[in-house]
Amino acid sequence: DDEAAPPQDVIAHAAELLGRLPPPEVPFDQAELSPMAASFYGDNKRVRNDRIKDELGVRLKYPDYRAGLAALLRGF
Repeated sequence: DDEAAPPQDVIAHAAELLGRLPPPEVPFDQAELSPMAASFYGDNKRVRNDRIKDELGVRLKYPDYRAGLAALLRGF
């Protein structure tokens, strides 16, 4: 999306939308994760969407995680 954010920020915003407290953060080395989840969360990959928007004229329906989470809460 147009706003890079760490997972904990996305989770905190989702909790706020639901009127809940975010779950406690667990240090990565203490988290009980499947090998696939550990591989996914162990890497920090940043991607940019400029090119798909500029070259292909893509317009994102939900340009940032806040808009996407709000849409999920509304049921799209």
